[in-house]
Amino acid sequence: MWMASSLLLAACGGAEAESLADAESQAVASQSLGGPSEESADRRIIVYQTTSLQLMRVDNQGRSHLVAERTGAPVVSPDGNRAAYAKLPDGHRPGDLVRSSDLYVLNANSGKSTRVTQGFDDSEPVWTPDGRVVLFQSTSRTGVPSLWRVKQNGKDLTQLTNVGTSQFSSAYIPNPALGGTVEWDADRRIIVYTTTSLRQGEDGEVRIIAFDRDYDVASAYSLGKGSEASWTERGTVVYSRNEGGRVVTVEARVP
Repeated sequence: MWMASSLLLAACGGAEAESLADAESQAVASQSLGGPSEESADRRIIVYQTTSLQLMRVDNQGRSHLVAERTGAPVVSPDGNRAAYAKLPDGHRPGDLVRSSDLYVLNANSGKSTRVTQGFDDSEPVWTPDGRVVLFQSTSRTGVPSLWRVKQNGKDLTQLTNVGTSQFSSAYIPNPALGGTVEWDADRRIIVYTTTSLRQGEDGEVRIIAFDRDYDVASAYSLGKGSEASWTERGTVVYSRNEGGRVVTVEARVP
C-alpha cells in the first residue's frame, strides 16, 4: 500500500493539519507492530510520525528516538526491517512552498538513515513487494510528473513513466493523487491507483500499471473515472464511480 505523504501538510497549519498527520502516524505505526519486540537480525521496525512532522523510532525497550524532522509519513518495507521516507530541507518552515525533498531509508538494526536521492522534489515512496527497490514521484527532475525507482543504496535511479513525453501527450501517464493510496497485486506486479481530477467535484481516473520482473513499466492504462480503488481476493479491482449524482460500485477484471 502506498501511504499518503505528510509533506502535503508542510504548507498547512492548525488543527486540521495536526489531525491529518496524527491519523497518518497511527496508520503507519500499525503496519509495523506485528513483528518481534526483541533485538534480533530480523526484528521489525516500529516507526511513527508526530503531528509536528517528526519521524520517531521505537526501540526494543519501548522508548522513542527522534530520527528526523520535517518528514513525510514513513513506509515500512515488506520484511519489516526498513522504512522509507521523504524529508524536507532543514531550513523549511511551516507555510513554505514545498520545492525540494529527499528520500531516505531507515535501517531497523542500526537505527541509521541513508539518503538515497537528493536535490529534487522526490516524495510518496513505496516499496516494491519484494523490497528490492523504492518507487517514488518526482516532477522537478524532468518538469513532468513521473514515477521513478531507486534501490535502497541510492543506485539504479531510473525514470519509469513519461520518458520523453509531456503532460499534453496522448502517451502521458498521470501520477497517483498526492496523499492518495496505491495498492499492489504483488503476485502479478501490478498497481492500481486513482488520479486527481482537473475539475473540482469530479472523479479522477482509476489507473493500472503493470511492471516486469525488473520493475520497468510493461503496460499502463485507465479503467475509467472513479475513486477508492482496491484489489479483491479474486484479483479484480473494485472502485466507486459517480454517475449522475449517484455513487455506484464497479468491479473490473484486470488481465
